[in-house]
Amino acid sequence: MKQHLLTAAVLVAVAGVGVIVAPYLHPSIATGESQTPSTTLTAAPSASSTTASATASNALRDLHALAVSDAYVPGYDRAAFGQAWADVDHNGCDTRNDVLRRDLTDVLTRAGTHECVVLSGTLHDPYTGRTIAFHRGETSSMAVQIDHRYPLGLAWQHGAAAWTPTQREQFANDPVNLAAVDGPANEQKSDSGPGEWMPANTGDACTYATTFVAVATKWRLSLGTADEHALDRTLTRCATQGSN
Repeated sequence: MKQHLLTAAVLVAVAGVGVIVAPYLHPSIATGESQTPSTTLTAAPSASSTTASATASNALRDLHALAVSDAYVPGYDRAAFGQAWADVDHNGCDTRNDVLRRDLTDVLTRAGTHECVVLSGTLHDPYTGRTIAFHRGETSSMAVQIDHRYPLGLAWQHGAAAWTPTQREQFANDPVNLAAVDGPANEQKSDSGPGEWMPANTGDACTYATTFVAVATKWRLSLGTADEHALDRTLTRCATQGSN
């Protein structure tokens, strides 16, 4: 069946954090059957202001194509999205450590783990703008957490409840939707969408909004009315200013 190439999911970096650029196909368009999108981590150079503006314009176009729904869907349970940080790409390393290695700088890994387990590193946090020293430990690890920019609980409300368990697990570990961030900021955000929560660091607003729309488009998730309005405002400004 003819494949329909969708807009590239572009995660633009801030302050030393890498960029993900990954073309994608809708889960069920490529073959006419239900499929799970690729979750391979890739990196690319930082985009210029011109590219950022074009990216925001593309995201704004994709935003207007998304369904909007405020229907309540009961029954959310984190367990419905599978084992936390499963090794879905089968690279021998769990998703949390994959994202830590991608997003931190000066990374030190544990010997004998094939450079998987991150012991320490530095995070230039997109949500707060702070620089955070990460040290693996029973409590210290919580200083840096991995956030689902489009939250799992929100995804359940907007389409994920109808997915297969495999699709939900793939979504929960999709690197395009994941970012290493400040722990308290992540806990404050929780399952909120952009209508209720936006990064305190306004420099991340365009990246956050662009990624949110890219994930919703990739996974065919709808948006709540408040979230759609917040994203429209943010992306319109980003497209006009051509920066994060």
